[in-house]
Amino acid sequence: MLWYGAGRAGGALRRWVSTLRHVPASEAAPREVPTPLLFIAAPRWAGGAPAQEHFAPLWRPLRDGGFSCLFLDLDPDTQGVPASRVLGLMEDEMVRLLRHPPPEVGVPPFPPALTAAGAVCAVAEKYASSHPLSALQLVDPPLSMARAAADFPHLLGPEALPEFRFEPFFPARVVWTAGALAARETRQVPWFEMHRIEAQYDDDVDRYEWPSLEQGADEMLRWLEDHVGLYVGTLIPASIDTDTDCEEHTDSMDEAPARVPPGTLPDWFHAGAYEFARDGSKKRPITLDESDLRERFIRGSGPGGQAINKLSTNVELVHEPTGTRITCQATRSRAQNREIARRHMSQRLEWLIKQAWGPVRGGAKVPRELAPSVLQSQWDKARKRKQNKRKKQRRAASS
Repeated sequence: MLWYGAGRAGGALRRWVSTLRHVPASEAAPREVPTPLLFIAAPRWAGGAPAQEHFAPLWRPLRDGGFSCLFLDLDPDTQGVPASRVLGLMEDEMVRLLRHPPPEVGVPPFPPALTAAGAVCAVAEKYASSHPLSALQLVDPPLSMARAAADFPHLLGPEALPEFRFEPFFPARVVWTAGALAARETRQVPWFEMHRIEAQYDDDVDRYEWPSLEQGADEMLRWLEDHVGLYVGTLIPASIDTDTDCEEHTDSMDEAPARVPPGTLPDWFHAGAYEFARDGSKKRPITLDESDLRERFIRGSGPGGQAINKLSTNVELVHEPTGTRITCQATRSRAQNREIARRHMSQRLEWLIKQAWGPVRGGAKVPRELAPSVLQSQWDKARKRKQNKRKKQRRAASS
């Protein structure tokens, strides 16, 4: 862990103030993402904990996935400075520390993905308005500078500062925690009032809501992979087939698997009656060994009437060697749900096997058994479609 700071007061050293800390990616991560994650805070100005402590529920799991993290705690001398100049001072501190980091840290090869929370989001927007970023994530930000003057008069008021008008030509989003949404209701903020970045992408994505920071790390990783393009390959993708009501779980998803040579098969595959589909089937890429499956039938839930809620048509299928569990109530027929559950189990086990493989060489001559898994191919195509859609929106906005 590295620490860096600087202080000033009329040219003389006042004390150590704004600090930049660096935590490298975990050595156990399957690969290191060259784009760093930047978390900023201003404890003495806006209150709260330092960035490394406040955002710990987010950066710790992401570090294990291969992200390096920068923590910038801003603390310029704001005594006697009018509110209209405070954001400028904060921006100057960010620029100075990020352009001249300590030698041990070095300048990152790509602009960072910036995350801020609360009143500090105004600082993040100030910086983003004139400096490159790979992504911008605002957690519980002021809805506008007019709202910021009302909510934080001692920091950004009492008169509202000019609204930000910059167009983010990089992925940007707003995230709300349950506590912030409850506070909005208490203040009777109209439901239709939203942040300008949130309004810009309102037709493209649903509102991002987290019960708390502790429960936001997985969703943040999905956003970094799907929308920002910072793929680490450690997250089990959600099922792409949205036409069925199947849920998929894996008990051993906390640790990323160690990389093994392509074609390596786990012990349970050799011990059981498993084999890759010889016809290249995408529905059932792997033939299952029924002796390794534990199956039970439970009552369904949700809409569908008595055929769902009063009959045990919901199928729960567990693959005992890996702990993978599939629950399926896609149809009112138990037989059809059993078939669909096995199809999803086959696809999931193929993904579990191949996601641990290292790079596959050979280009177009890669054997069928070494090709990317069905789930991974579907996931990559969906991610590519989202990226292309976002690029078209940016080109349309700039034209």
